Amino acid sequence: MSGVQKLELLVVIIKQSRYLDDILAGFMELGIKGATVIDSRGMGQILSADVPIFAGLKGLLPGGNIGSNVVLSVVTEEQVPEAVKLIEETCGGLSEKGNGFLFTVPVNTVSGAFLKTQ
Repeated sequence: MSGVQKLELLVVIIKQSRYLDDILAGFMELGIKGATVIDSRGMGQILSADVPIFAGLKGLLPGGNIGSNVVLSVVTEEQVPEAVKLIEETCGGLSEKGNGFLFTVPVNTVSGAFLKTQ
């Protein structure tokens, strides 16, 4: 299987939406040509909004009143370290509570126009 690029699904949860544009612009500079962005809310946000007994949790949760973004992008294995570095630098370090987190998952099958853009 030489010559076949290994692909990863990069999943980024950004707790502060103000970082989103810089991350997407950085992706373009790195040659990452596509990403899907989904507006999201964490469990704490949902519970505190829907169940009055949990309303006091809002103050305990970093960014408790702000929605999050989930960024999904299929990238090559080689692009992962640069993308992680970009996200870490843009968000001020993901080890800081409330900035977000990321992970990758191996992509085993791809079908569709995605292959033509690589």
